[in-house]
Amino acid sequence: LWGIEPSDHGDLRCDTSQYQSLMESSSVERGGAKTKGDPRVRKALIACGGTGGHLSPGIALAEELNARGWKCELLISNKQVDSRLVKKYSKFDYARVPGSGFSLSPIQFMKFTYNLTAGLMKCVKEIRRTKPDVVVGFGGFLSSSALFAGHLCQLPVAIHEANRIPGRATRFTSWFVNRLYLPRGVKIKSKRSSRIRYVGMPVRREISLRSKSTAKESLGFDPNKKLLMVMGGSQGARALTEWARDNFEALAKRGIQVYCLTGMAVEGDSEIKAPDNDGEDVKAMFHRFSDDMSLALSAADLVVSRSGAGSISEFARCRVPSILVPFPFAADNHQYCNPRYFEMQGGGTVVEQSKLDELFGE
Repeated sequence: LWGIEPSDHGDLRCDTSQYQSLMESSSVERGGAKTKGDPRVRKALIACGGTGGHLSPGIALAEELNARGWKCELLISNKQVDSRLVKKYSKFDYARVPGSGFSLSPIQFMKFTYNLTAGLMKCVKEIRRTKPDVVVGFGGFLSSSALFAGHLCQLPVAIHEANRIPGRATRFTSWFVNRLYLPRGVKIKSKRSSRIRYVGMPVRREISLRSKSTAKESLGFDPNKKLLMVMGGSQGARALTEWARDNFEALAKRGIQVYCLTGMAVEGDSEIKAPDNDGEDVKAMFHRFSDDMSLALSAADLVVSRSGAGSISEFARCRVPSILVPFPFAADNHQYCNPRYFEMQGGGTVVEQSKLDELFGE
């Protein structure tokens, strides 16, 4: 699924050979990096902040490059989710870059333009300071600033698109990047179509399947009862959180426990209980964030989730079935196209947010 292939060890890993082709050949095209065999430590500048869907694959690539002797610096945003996640990966260097999403609203457009300019200047400064061999972006507002800065500094640049519908940053940078990495079957207009490569989604090394019963116990759940995980990505999803609260008693009667990730915007964690048909207590936990998604996904018997490409890839890695509820206001409706493709491969079921009354039946 998504270009992820099973290895001899039984887990799922992303094929990084396409990225290596960039590091060893594309860099020489622009003269930005030393040739193969040079003893100097190579450096990569990776723009991946803003959301967990951008940050996680950036960390995954940095892990792989670091294992091959590269030094990586990650460009992240000022958002809380970035700060929370990068605490676990202290071996990498980080720099915060200003930025905001694109909007046609006059005030928001002015803010976007200002932050884009400030971000571009910050990225040029970082490039001059660190002297990287390559700049890689993973979409979002940070990628445009970083990749354009790399292009201006005559470095090889590349962007990875995770979604079935390429985002604005990908469409904008596709005209000058050295490598454009797309999901298989996705098309995009580009003057540099010969530089398009098809590759899967990088997944962090820590995301791997564990013992289900042990994982449930580690989270504080009964290993003998089913566990439903509800999540809305790093930003959370109010509609899914409310659905989990509203339906918990009905789930509890059937002996189904609930682990709900509410997102960083929600204040505090909570725990509630309700009886099953035999009068035994069934637990539901509502946490803002999980620092160990591998543990959470391994514990889950089923996941109800938004349909970001990063989340879907982690479900595939941990072999957990899913019911995907696309965010109806996602840019270019990419959260609808992602799960439909996944559903066609047998990886999950799609329920639109307008039909949440049918979710319990599913």
